[in-house]
Amino acid sequence: MDNTQSWIVVLGLAVGTFLIRYSFIGLLADRSMPHWLDRALKLMVPAIFAAIVLGGVVMVGGQVADLTQWPRYAAAAVALVVAIASRGSMLGTVIAGMATLHGLPWLLG
Repeated sequence: MDNTQSWIVVLGLAVGTFLIRYSFIGLLADRSMPHWLDRALKLMVPAIFAAIVLGGVVMVGGQVADLTQWPRYAAAAVALVVAIASRGSMLGTVIAGMATLHGLPWLLG
């Protein structure tokens, strides 16, 4: 792929993403959405975040992490419990997960 083709792809992606965003912001800004669509859009961000985090927990170097990577799974479980107990406190969840991820191997040698 030469330089011109690369720029055509970049510009095409830029226009495409702009149109997708504008369809909601510009065209639907003054209209009320159906309840089911409004609820689905509110749940989209947590779903995307959960998918990103799950991929980071389960995948290591393009492979599914086996049980030798147990600190990842323990940290994810602790973070889940903290998130549920604190009703979604992002800071507390991240701190608990990171402390578990780095603290357990250190404590166990």
